[in-house]
Amino acid sequence: MELQVWFETLTVERLESLIGQPESQVMDCKLTPEPAKLGALLAKIISGFANAEGGVCLWGIDARKKNELDCVVALPGVPDPPKLASRLDELTAQCVSPGVHGVTHRSLVRPDGIGFVATYVPSSDLGPHMARAGEDRYYQRIGQSFLRMEHFQIADMFGRRARPSLSLEPIAQGTEVRLRISNVGRGSAQAPFVRLKVNGPFHRNQYGVDGNYNEHLPYKYTDRDGSWVHATGADVVIHPGTSLLLGGAWLGHSYQ
Repeated sequence: MELQVWFETLTVERLESLIGQPESQVMDCKLTPEPAKLGALLAKIISGFANAEGGVCLWGIDARKKNELDCVVALPGVPDPPKLASRLDELTAQCVSPGVHGVTHRSLVRPDGIGFVATYVPSSDLGPHMARAGEDRYYQRIGQSFLRMEHFQIADMFGRRARPSLSLEPIAQGTEVRLRISNVGRGSAQAPFVRLKVNGPFHRNQYGVDGNYNEHLPYKYTDRDGSWVHATGADVVIHPGTSLLLGGAWLGHSYQ
């Protein structure tokens, strides 16, 4: 199950089923620390998860060594989960630099008032993220631990940027095969360029996506080998999670 969905659907009952389960690359358990130490601990958690694959921290759960792994052994909870979630929310904006967008805190309360808090930290492409609140260090979640990052890891992450990832999907509609270009990556794709070629009896659909010769990505020219190009300038951007539609090909006469 996707990490964010797992976090959003967490219940007290599901937390209770974690007894005996080990912590992981994306799940950490913490007992509530002294108030004065909460900011530094949260900074370490957000920095570590954001600089890795993301993760969820469960507050009010006791995890200890068992067969060389940190496993959940008890769920003592926290006395006032909504209050702790609110305090964590206050600390989030100031405990890492640069800030991590999408950090969320949820409280889960039992009928007796005792409960837990779950903190979701997404993976970030804007790192490295430094833990503040007196830490001023970079962390990364590796295995079951938050480890200080080495110089080469920090340098490598400074050179990393969100990258687009474009996919091409055919959509059959009667005698037409349109094409959808989707950005499934984390970065935006600027000035997209597509070269297409089909074998007979298909030809380029000169009528575009709407039957009026319009294309989301403009048609430019057809080469001697029968391939054709759709392209544009830097003014067209395919943002993550969005797509463009092309007229594609059809079973009809060829018009060049």
